[in-house]
Amino acid sequence: MLRLLSHLTALPGGLAEWLIADMPGALGRRLRRAYWGRRLRHMGQGVQIDTGVRIVNPGHVSIGDNCWLDHGAQIIAGPPRPGDRRLWQGDNPDFTGTVGEVRLGRNVHVANFCVLQGHGGLQIGDNITTASGSKVYSMSHHHANPADPSDRHKYKFSTMAPARDQSLVAAPVVLQDDAALGLNSVVLPGVTLGAGSWVAAGSVVTRSLPANVLAGGAPARVLREDLTPGWSVPGRG
Repeated sequence: MLRLLSHLTALPGGLAEWLIADMPGALGRRLRRAYWGRRLRHMGQGVQIDTGVRIVNPGHVSIGDNCWLDHGAQIIAGPPRPGDRRLWQGDNPDFTGTVGEVRLGRNVHVANFCVLQGHGGLQIGDNITTASGSKVYSMSHHHANPADPSDRHKYKFSTMAPARDQSLVAAPVVLQDDAALGLNSVVLPGVTLGAGSWVAAGSVVTRSLPANVLAGGAPARVLREDLTPGWSVPGRG
């Protein structure tokens, strides 16, 4: 095992990852954990890395104890590199990391085919699942230039457009402890999802949400202000 791992880590990163990404069974899981344990900034105990997982810029990624990266999950880290594109970098007072860093707490499940994009910074607390197909983006294109309201240029939503025609916005995203992100939901730059709050399936979260609420819709809004046990489902008493 150690000899095989030493050979893998000696290969170019892309080739080594390709070789182990879809390797089935217990050997594949052991190799992925050992390989990424050497590449990540930090990996805790008991981390499971399933097939098809992709991690970009792993030196900016920290994963806590007992986390599970499910099949096809993607983590994209590293600070923005706008080049000649306009970039507006916002703040999030709840974020304690650095721009480009992705940090997962303990007992986090990144479910099938999730995308966690941390160019603007991404912090996920303890006991959270980002459900299948959900997306968290801390950087995105924008149709305007938030840094200059007098700028009347209409920017394009394409990374293949000329750089002068692109405008980017970036701001850290924070999912606090015990929060829940529903199936196929989307979280956009600058958002904090408060501790214990749940986001319904298919929602688009454009603004921060307080703790212990149920939210849903596009854009997401608070549907119920208290998730303390004992609340009832509308129409069911």
